[in-house]
Order: sequence, then structure tokens, then C-alpha cells
Amino acid sequence: MAAMDSTPFRDLLLHPAVQALVAAAGKVETHLVGGVLRDNALGLPLKDIDAVVASRGKEIAERLAETLPARLVLLGGKEFAAYRLVAQDLDVDLWDRAGTTLHEDLARRDFTVNSFALEPHTGTLTDPFDGLGDLARRLLRATTAESFSGDPLRVLRLPRLLLRLPGFSADPATVELARQSVPHLTRVAAERVRDELTFLLEPEDAGRGVALLVALGVYPGLWLDQPGAPLPAGCVLAEVEALRGRLHDLQQVDAEAAAAADGRIARHAILLRNLPLSPTHGTLRDVLARVRDAGYLTRQTTEDVALVLALDDLPVDEVDLRRFLHRAKHQWSTAICALGARWTAGEGLTRWQAVLPRLADLARREGEALFDPPRLITGADVQDLLGIPPGREVGRLLDAVRSAQVDGHVRTREEAEAVVRYRSTG
Repeated sequence: MAAMDSTPFRDLLLHPAVQALVAAAGKVETHLVGGVLRDNALGLPLKDIDAVVASRGKEIAERLAETLPARLVLLGGKEFAAYRLVAQDLDVDLWDRAGTTLHEDLARRDFTVNSFALEPHTGTLTDPFDGLGDLARRLLRATTAESFSGDPLRVLRLPRLLLRLPGFSADPATVELARQSVPHLTRVAAERVRDELTFLLEPEDAGRGVALLVALGVYPGLWLDQPGAPLPAGCVLAEVEALRGRLHDLQQVDAEAAAAADGRIARHAILLRNLPLSPTHGTLRDVLARVRDAGYLTRQTTEDVALVLALDDLPVDEVDLRRFLHRAKHQWSTAICALGARWTAGEGLTRWQAVLPRLADLARREGEALFDPPRLITGADVQDLLGIPPGREVGRLLDAVRSAQVDGHVRTREEAEAVVRYRSTG
């Protein structure tokens, strides 16, 4: 232990939520721990507060909920009772270590930069694993050799923290510990894995996180039911990095479309498209369905990714551009950027860059009319026009009208009727 004199935590101790926690805990031994200390030491914005008390956790949490005020949520836990106080501006997570020592509580945490504690009454700092030293070194290091085996999900938290914490690298021994635990990811609830993957693929520089997934053996093994298997990663790293450039290109052409582009969906599509499939894996569609059924993708995300993957040809002429927009609908900006990520240079990139402004211009001018063309003629109209009964022929003719609208050949009811008459004789 070391008494704190002048530290970066002084302002944190004056935060109203910390003051309320101190008052609610009274004489019960209380410590601030984890991410709140890490982020405060790094000068990052305060997002939430983590604290641990030696006993009476439920009583303290209820008292704090009244003071803040906040909504009290019971988190549970296998080893410790945990409570979340959901306030207006931030959350407070409170753990009751219930008779275990502070050292034991810190030892169960994932990385050393999350494994030190601050006693708010006295300013005493407890740092048995040199977390502050690793913060200064910008190093992510496992707290103990059991950090990953105890909770394999931490394998995915390693790359996520590398993205979130500026200038950090991973300790090689920690990377090896994580790699050894990759096969055990299948023991973790799929929803937890999915959330971590979502966090990983959201940032603009997600390529760094994907690179570590490859290094750990998470990718592509997890997507192929073989987590940790030494499988080739294909061109995935180059494409994920290239996506940043394609999104930037779109920003220069159409800022609104670039804001609508979902980089996370595009990165999911790139990861899936670059899987080293073999006959035992089935088709890409088969793998996508298995990833969805395993719970690693939500149903909506699966549909969005499947749409982006289906648009695998670069549109060339005007009709191609119109059909591309119709198929992609509001996902067109995501789809064209994911498609463009295949090229980092050369003729392919030049062709893509030539198509992009034409596609963006067409989307601005006719977007909604192409995404969902207005109905110019109904089934009843077709029956009256041709004197035919309801049936498949009516549906076929309506589809022909809609296709002609998408291609730009039909814009009025009169033109729609002309298509019906022409196609009815074909």
C-alpha cells in the first residue's frame, strides 16, 4: 500500500457520485477499482464508476440509489453479489466481496491496469500487480496466469481495450495466455461474445482489433466452429484496413451517405467473405446461417450482412447502378464501401472510384423511388385491362412493371399499362 499525495485521482474523489458512495458506505471498507481509475489516470472521460465494499453491499446499494437518485439493478455473480446503480449521467457498479480480501478481489480481475484500488477516505492506493506501472508503459498485461482461463471472454476484451486505450500494446506472454484460452470461447454465452465482437468492429480503426483476432486464432476459427485452429486468414486484414479509405472516399463524395454507412456491418461482411471455406464448411450462406444460429449475430445483423455479401459485382452502366440501389436500398453506402474494400490500388480501385460519384448522385436524385418504386398499377387494374382472372400471370406482369420502373423505363401509369400489354403477348 502507498499513501496518495498528489495523484490524478484527486478530482475523481470529489465527484458527487463518489462522495455519495462514501456517505452510503459509512464505516464499511470501500474502494474504487477497475476502469474508473484506469481511465482517470489516462485522462479519459468518466463513463462509469466501479467500486467494491467489504460487506453490506445490498444495504449500501439501496442507500446510494436513494441518494443519487438511481435505478437499482441486481447483477448477480458466481462469487460476489453485484449491483448496478443506473443514474442519469453515469452508472455505478458496486461489488460486495463478502469476506474475501481486497487482494483476492484484485487478483480475479483481467488486466493489471484494472487491478488496483483507491480507498476514498484516506487516499490509500493498493497496487499489488503494478497496474500503475503498466499504465505508464501503455501495456496490457494479464493480472494472473488464470486471467483468461477463469473467463475466456477476456480473450476478446484484450483487443477491445487495445482499441479503446490510446497507444497501448499487449504483453507477449499475455497474448499467449489468451491464445491458449481461445478454444474455450464456446463455453461463453453467445450473447456476451456477440457484444464483444460488436464493440470490436465498431471503431474506425477496427483493423487493429481484427489483426489481434487473427493473431490469437479467434479469426477465422470462431466463424468456422473451430476457435483457436491455425487457419489461414486470407486478405481480411488488408480489406478491413482498406475499408477506412473507402469510407473516406465516400465522405468526400457524399457526407450524408458516409454518415449512414455502417462500418460494423461492412466489417462483418469482409470477415465472412474472406473465410477459407472448404467442402466441410458448406457455402458462405451456410456459414452465415450457423454464425446466426450460434448467436454470434443477431437476426437483423445477419440480414444486413447477407444483403451486403450478395452485392458482389461492381455496377457499370446506368441500369446496373439502378439495380444496385434497388437491391441494396438504404444499405447501399455500406455495400459499395464493403465492395470497394477489395481494392487497395490498381485498376479495380480506379474503376470503383469512378463508379462511386455516379452511384451517390443517382441515390440523391432517385433514392426512395428506386429503393421502393411507387405502385403505378394494381392487380385489379391488370385484370380489368386484360380481362383475365386473378392468378400467377397477374403477379408476373406486376413484377415486370416494377422491374421496368427500377431500370428507368417506366415512370407513369400509361407506361406501366403499355408494359402490361406488351408482356401479356410475350
